[in-house]
Amino acid sequence: MDKTVLFWVLVGGLGFALALALQMRVITALVLRRALKAWREEFADRVSANAAVVAAANKAPIAEALEPSAREAAQHLRDTYPNPLAHLRTARRYSMILPVLLLGVLALGRLVWGVI
Repeated sequence: MDKTVLFWVLVGGLGFALALALQMRVITALVLRRALKAWREEFADRVSANAAVVAAANKAPIAEALEPSAREAAQHLRDTYPNPLAHLRTARRYSMILPVLLLGVLALGRLVWGVI
């Protein structure tokens, strides 16, 4: 009984954390794209704004392969919005780690505890 309760608490908690991480990624990227659109109207297109947001969110230096306006926009985002970019990096990290943990808990429940 204790293993079953622990299993479902872990599955529920990890599932909730995964949903929050995915929601945080979507909303933060949306807000940053809208900030770029307000900064310059040429970034009203989602594809061009998304390229600048992705380039700004990476810790690495801004890629030279981007067009000059996208590099300038990425630098603007880094200078103006460092906290939302850090939140976006955190949400990306957790949205990659949490599914693996969830699958691990499901496997643990199935193979070791015999819950499922």
